[in-house]
Amino acid sequence: MEVLLVDESAAANALEETLSRAESQFRVETAASASDALDCLNEREYDAVVSDYHLPKGDGLDILTSIRLERESDIPFILFTSETGAETAIEALNLGADRYVRKRNDPKSSVPDLIDVLLAEIEDYHAEQRLLLYRDVVEQLDDPVMLQNRDGEFEVINQAVADYASMSTNDLLGADEYAFMDEEAADTIASNKAQVIETESALRYEIRPSFPHRGEEWFSTLRYPHYDENGRVDGTVAICRDVSELKYSERELKRERDRLEEFASFVSHDLRNPLNVANGRLELVREDCDSPHLDDIEGELKRMDDLITDLLSLAQQGEVVGELEPVRLQECVTQCWNNVDTRDSDLVVDDIPTIRADPNRLTTLLENLFRNADQHGGDDVTVTVGGLEGGFYVADDGPGIPPDERESVFESGYSTDERGTGFGLTIVRQIVGAHGWEIKIADSERGGAWFEITGVEVAEK
Repeated sequence: MEVLLVDESAAANALEETLSRAESQFRVETAASASDALDCLNEREYDAVVSDYHLPKGDGLDILTSIRLERESDIPFILFTSETGAETAIEALNLGADRYVRKRNDPKSSVPDLIDVLLAEIEDYHAEQRLLLYRDVVEQLDDPVMLQNRDGEFEVINQAVADYASMSTNDLLGADEYAFMDEEAADTIASNKAQVIETESALRYEIRPSFPHRGEEWFSTLRYPHYDENGRVDGTVAICRDVSELKYSERELKRERDRLEEFASFVSHDLRNPLNVANGRLELVREDCDSPHLDDIEGELKRMDDLITDLLSLAQQGEVVGELEPVRLQECVTQCWNNVDTRDSDLVVDDIPTIRADPNRLTTLLENLFRNADQHGGDDVTVTVGGLEGGFYVADDGPGIPPDERESVFESGYSTDERGTGFGLTIVRQIVGAHGWEIKIADSERGGAWFEITGVEVAEK
């Protein structure tokens, strides 16, 4: 604590030494006159000023006047003097002195009293400064912040509350939510305030009040108990975040998902049913005749079925994933490989970790990468899956993907194989993005394709 001691007496240096030695928190600097003290105050900041009354070139009250009126500072000022007149003490207190401490004949004997006064005043001053800082911070927030007493009346609010209420701060103080929002929302808030006070625990909730001049707004609110100096709950503090845009986006997303589900239902039933009929008719035709065209027809029907499967998967993936959970990647890779018709391809699994992912979406991702390797890697392709720092890779020893095509392969409908639908890698990138991961294509050690997926949360090795 930085203390400026203003005293011209012969005992000033001894007093400084005694004060510093008695209380190690104090760093004391002395000034012998009012002008010297003002120079010190111009050069640096102090936590308190202790001044005698009688000084060369003025008196202690001149310093006090400069601090309070010219500098507009609330720094603690203690008049420490042997002056016995009550008028001096009254004048000092009227000018804004915080305390008046009598200096005894032996100034050192007054040090214990002075220390007690200094510690108390500096602590109060620092607390007040922190409170002012907190209020400044709260006032700058765009989120409404409020302190309400047990009756629900506003005691402290920031400007954001007044803006939403379309009322002045002065009009709001002493009022409550019923003054500016619909009764149903105000009832809900009153119930939540009562719960916080009764349980003495924080409560997070969402509320959708209607304001006369703004209409409906969504808020996510954190409300917690406020305690008085005796530790009793005397009200609640609430911080409200306007989540209206988020809620509107969620609604739009839900409408979009509903449309996708409609489309998926159409794909699943209205397209697959005729396809199943065509496959059935094809089998009947095979019983009646033998023609090389029948295999071509079967191939095209198979391609149509693959297209429907990929379109259905693409429509159902969406832009978000379900709940993430630990997935043993090695077991998942083996299961996905067995699910895919990979002809004569081989699988090699290196050391791969357990990761956090949506298991169903991860399964779709791996199966599409395996199909891509089988379709584009050539005969007897070997697929390797291994771990990376913050992710994993899927590589093959096929012909690879040219650098100028590595972005194009993720586009819907892009395929260099007539057996492919062109949607497999689109689905892969969509699942990667939904998890918040990243995917990059490079050359494998054997010259094939290397799909590197990073940004993955690894649960364990």
